[in-house]
Amino acid sequence: MFPTDSLTRAQSFPRPLARYCSRLGAAVASTSCPACVRRHLRVGTIAPSLLSTSWEQPAGSSTAGRTALPAQITSACEKRSTPRRRTANILARADRQSMDSSVDFPTKPEKQILTLPTILTLMRVASIPVLMGVWFSNLSSASIICSGVFILACLTDYLDGYLARRMGTTSAFGAFLDPVADKLMVATVLILLATEPLKGGPWAGNTWLLPSLSSAIIGREITMSALREWAASCSQEAHQAVAVSSWGKWKTATQMTAISLLLATSGNISNQALQAAAALGAPLLCVATFLTLWSLADYMRGVWPYM
Repeated sequence: MFPTDSLTRAQSFPRPLARYCSRLGAAVASTSCPACVRRHLRVGTIAPSLLSTSWEQPAGSSTAGRTALPAQITSACEKRSTPRRRTANILARADRQSMDSSVDFPTKPEKQILTLPTILTLMRVASIPVLMGVWFSNLSSASIICSGVFILACLTDYLDGYLARRMGTTSAFGAFLDPVADKLMVATVLILLATEPLKGGPWAGNTWLLPSLSSAIIGREITMSALREWAASCSQEAHQAVAVSSWGKWKTATQMTAISLLLATSGNISNQALQAAAALGAPLLCVATFLTLWSLADYMRGVWPYM
């Protein structure tokens, strides 16, 4: 950069160059912003203005021309620095507010455990002692009531998962409790059904079929619980291999239907509708047991490479 008295030192230079040096020195002296000097004192921008008639005036009247550019430079610098000052003021205000204890800042929402889907799952667990109490009662319609309680539990099994996905309230506790509630309900009902012989259908009076099928289904559930726990501790790929498949869904639907029919026909079957349900319940439970064992074999085949 040339000093402010560049015009004095450049008397031997050509006249246009001397004018440019004088203007450059005045710009440097009038602003502390290097960006403004570089932007406004380019040769392509300043040199044409140096040749204007305003600089052809005598020395006494040339002061206004020399002082016009520093004023423009200062104005441009202030305009460009205005957003910066505004941002700095906003940040300073935010710092002052952060020091004020009365300002409430948003916090991370706490995880809710007792959501609506979880409450439905807990209601399914609570219905187990209710079903057992009705089963061992002397009510004439105990079998119908037990079947109704079980059907409601099956509906809540579907509803809690649907609401959890729709409302976005899935939780680790709900994911743990849902399969536990299903297994507790199914195991309890199968044990109750195994205490009495079949009441209708071609296998009426049979005492070994329901205990055998119940043992196979309960054993499969215990095996799958242990298998999924091992797969989760082994690797992500092994855990993915035992994820719920279509076989498991068909097994669950068939199993719930068969158990509902068997519960409804566990008492007196005086009408034809209950007799037809009794004739269909045991064969359908056999199909459910086959699907249960087949799904177990399918899961074992998928997880076998990781063993």
